[in-house]
Amino acid sequence: MVLPCANPTKSYWIEAADSPLRNLRSSHELPETADVVIIGGGYSGATTAYWLDKYTRDHVKQPSMVILEARDICGGATGRNGGQLRPHAYSRYAVWAERFGPDTAMELIRHEMAHLPAFEQLAADEGIAEEICLKFGETFDAAMTDEAWIRLKGALDAMRRDHGEDNEVVKACRVIADAAEAQDFSQMKGALAAIVHPAGQVWPYKFVHAILRIVLARGNLNVQAHTPVMQVGERDADGWIQVRTERGTVRARAVVHATNAWASHLLPEYSKLVLPEKGTLAAIKAPEGFIKHTGAQHWDATVNNYHLQLPAPYNAVILGGARQYLVHRPADCVLRDDDDQHILGTDEFFGSWPSSDVLNWPESTPQTSLEGKGGCWVGIETTSADGFPFVGPAPRHPGQWVAAGFAGHGMPRILLSTSSISTLVLESLGLEHSEPSGAAKLPLPKPFLATKDRIDRLQNTNVEGIRSSFTAKCKESSVKPFCNGERSRVPAKQGISSCNDGNWASSCKGQAVSHVEQIPLRV
Repeated sequence: MVLPCANPTKSYWIEAADSPLRNLRSSHELPETADVVIIGGGYSGATTAYWLDKYTRDHVKQPSMVILEARDICGGATGRNGGQLRPHAYSRYAVWAERFGPDTAMELIRHEMAHLPAFEQLAADEGIAEEICLKFGETFDAAMTDEAWIRLKGALDAMRRDHGEDNEVVKACRVIADAAEAQDFSQMKGALAAIVHPAGQVWPYKFVHAILRIVLARGNLNVQAHTPVMQVGERDADGWIQVRTERGTVRARAVVHATNAWASHLLPEYSKLVLPEKGTLAAIKAPEGFIKHTGAQHWDATVNNYHLQLPAPYNAVILGGARQYLVHRPADCVLRDDDDQHILGTDEFFGSWPSSDVLNWPESTPQTSLEGKGGCWVGIETTSADGFPFVGPAPRHPGQWVAAGFAGHGMPRILLSTSSISTLVLESLGLEHSEPSGAAKLPLPKPFLATKDRIDRLQNTNVEGIRSSFTAKCKESSVKPFCNGERSRVPAKQGISSCNDGNWASSCKGQAVSHVEQIPLRV
């Protein structure tokens, strides 16, 4: 696994925010030592620094921290995602219950749902809700086909059967079975029905930069952009870990790997466990307040779109998915980490979405070229070998922790995951700390735990099997009517793949195909 590309495509989230912290280096030289070095300046890395500070804020000593980021601050997946703070309130329940049982399935859902009050509390404590465009309300899953409705309704029915009508999560979900009502609520043409549940939305890049600014002001954090880490040593006899960069070495008492898709660059045992996947999004100009709810359209278990609208003065609709188009081009997505290359034709597909899919869209040509601010972009999310992130102490690496592999669904998973990690780091450093408002009240879900047994077992992952499985799912969907309209077919002049169809991990030759939760995790 290599470091991220040097010149990624322009993301609207990043360009429109125009943050002064984008290329921040807190000091000309790297600090010689730190209590904690955090590798990665995105959502996971920033919230780790935030919690380490907040847990110790009322105590005599706070940890000294350094964030080392290979590119600009929050220039990776967090600065390129969909912005939906959207828990899987029910849609993955049946799959999870089959794998882990009803109790663990509900544990996973409750952990995601807990991110809504946690974000609300954090934003209130720090006074940043308006700055980061944080909003709460209802989101929808709109079934665009009978096939999609059977899957969505079946998942909710399974949760009801196992946990009863009085369960707080079950009660939070409601069904809109009438097509006219579903279309009115979702604003989606052709919606047959919908399931609605609580969710939020946020400007993820602004959120990361806001909390970094807050911790920086307290004086115990040093941030270094454009400082890729080349090697992390093991803890020596004096308790130090050498973190080597192109600009020098920092000695740390603890190291947190918050590099997501690039985890295996420094932790080779993750080369088959956390794999890159390329997604694409667009920002489309829209009238103020036009889209009322965040949501997703579902045609089958693979094909979906998802969207939200930002508040004034931005007003842009952020649209992701494009699966009707991308199922014809799986090689452009699976096991790809080249976020400096657009996927040809996606801007045209996104540009056709308002008039094709949205009720009462104004008679104007949708624009995805927003004055150089990144109207259409790509980002690198992950496919995890077993569908879940790896969170906790890094086995065989004393003094090191990991938070990676969030499978394109990090917004309702990371904040409380890094809260849990932070307490472990502080305990290892012997620093007094106490639980602040908004911190994790629930333990990490068992499927998240980065245990030695889990990591060892997944070394048999067949990476080529993941590629083949992804391609087969896309092929199955690609022949269905909803993927064969004029806007979904691959233009002949562009060919089948716009990128070199090379093997990302040719050296990864495993034995078994792991259970991988593919595209549905995106929404």
